[in-house]
Amino acid sequence: MQNDGEMRAGKRRRSLVEVEEERVWASLYRRAADPIIAAELVAHLEKSGELRLQHSGLYLRCRHVLRSEKARQVRLRKIGAGIRWTAHVVIGVPLGMVGRLFRMMGAIVMVCLPEREDRAAAQVRRLTSADASQVDVGKGLSPAEIARPLHDQAATKPGQQAGIDASQRPTRRTGGRAR
Repeated sequence: MQNDGEMRAGKRRRSLVEVEEERVWASLYRRAADPIIAAELVAHLEKSGELRLQHSGLYLRCRHVLRSEKARQVRLRKIGAGIRWTAHVVIGVPLGMVGRLFRMMGAIVMVCLPEREDRAAAQVRRLTSADASQVDVGKGLSPAEIARPLHDQAATKPGQQAGIDASQRPTRRTGGRAR
């Protein structure tokens, strides 16, 4: 089935596998602009010196794509660092200064305020002083004398606790209506 022209020129007919192989390599030439594919191709071509010589243009293109991708990544890192530094200078530094200012103002205000006497400490001082309590000095008081101030404050009449005199409370008559 070979062509007579091919037979005379000494060309052999290529198999379908070889034709498909060339199509794949041609598609790889087009897709070599993708850094991921370029990295895989470089790894594959570096394994075989014969393939690298056969497809040296593809190998060089892939290396160029990888170098430009690396330069792009470095450029993006520098831009990101610049943006972070600018945000820190524009936002972070003023906020930090305002925070320090508020802390300093708070400390100044606390120093300017009059000192407040602690009630618990005053109570302890009063109880421990010699003239504050007869119990502390060692004089014996009976439980009735200790409870006397409490008894004097207790309500003796009904309604006195609420501040109402017994005569002012309305009385309810049995069997009749209140007037």
